[in-house]
Amino acid sequence: MGRVGRVEADRVKVSLIAVCHHSSKVVPGCVRSFRSEAAAAGVAPEVIVVEHSEDDREAAAVEAVEPDTILRRPNRGYAAGLNSGMKVATGDLLFLANPDIEFLTGSVDALVEAVVGGADVAGPQLLWDRGGEVFLPVPDDPSPIAELLRTVNRRWPTRRALARTIERSWKVWSSEKPRRVPSLRGPLLALRRDTAARLGPMDEEYFLYYEETEWLWRARRAGAGLVVAPRSRVVHRWGHSTRRTGDSAVVEERSRRRFFERNYPRPFRALLQRLAPAIPRRSGSGFTEVAGPADVPVVEADIWLASIVNSMQPSIGGLKASRIPPAVREIVGVDRWYAVAARRVNRRWRLQGRWTWRTS
Repeated sequence: MGRVGRVEADRVKVSLIAVCHHSSKVVPGCVRSFRSEAAAAGVAPEVIVVEHSEDDREAAAVEAVEPDTILRRPNRGYAAGLNSGMKVATGDLLFLANPDIEFLTGSVDALVEAVVGGADVAGPQLLWDRGGEVFLPVPDDPSPIAELLRTVNRRWPTRRALARTIERSWKVWSSEKPRRVPSLRGPLLALRRDTAARLGPMDEEYFLYYEETEWLWRARRAGAGLVVAPRSRVVHRWGHSTRRTGDSAVVEERSRRRFFERNYPRPFRALLQRLAPAIPRRSGSGFTEVAGPADVPVVEADIWLASIVNSMQPSIGGLKASRIPPAVREIVGVDRWYAVAARRVNRRWRLQGRWTWRTS
């Protein structure tokens, strides 16, 4: 059964739970690629779609992908959708998913192997493009100390902090074996059904954003092991649903405040509130102005990062590329962007250049 090895195929069933909100254009690719990769891995697939659009035409279009179960629910948010799906799932393993993902070759096999191998929760290597030229941001540590350090670094960016950011991205993006991480990104999470029961449901007071952050933070504090399975490569084209929500930034900020209030001591919250308004997000000191990503010069680099904050946290990026790939142009929206390239020399990072541009 592929590389899963330690488990007999007829004993493993994987339930994909996809929460849809006007997702009929993207969910077919998610379901089709999941079923294909499940077959290649030799596991039995179950597809559960939670339909939140509250629209009969959307529901009919989603039903066309022939899920094993479709749950039509009022839109009470992503956490509520996943909780509904987990209640009815019958698989040994659960894949909690955004509908706008695509499983690439070997992705299901590698996630199953990571969870069977001992990870409590595993996530894939998230990519923007099928060719794997553009990696999506590595998971952030949600601990109070880590959040404080990020805030300080955004206010006073230093080369030492940049080197730490580069090293952290390098370790996750270049890894060939499952890598322990402090948290995971939410587009796809894999875990055993009994682990999900032990961790309990996600907090449905989070309508969108931070629901999986708190759930995983709770899991980590309970001793759960979280890993990125780098051989599981999954494409995620974010934003298909949030683009329909005019107040998505307001919703995200509300969720962020809720997470801080529930999980950070009052002194940390007060300090973060004092520091945050002064963060110079658009300061471009030390960066060379270029017209756009295509105008960043060719350099010899082991890694490059691009971000809308000059501290480069969080960053998209790539490895072993002499220039920023054209696919980046599909991501960058109307904003000020920053990019850096670096070489690894004697286990230290040497910057090859820093650039900035404004898109319109």
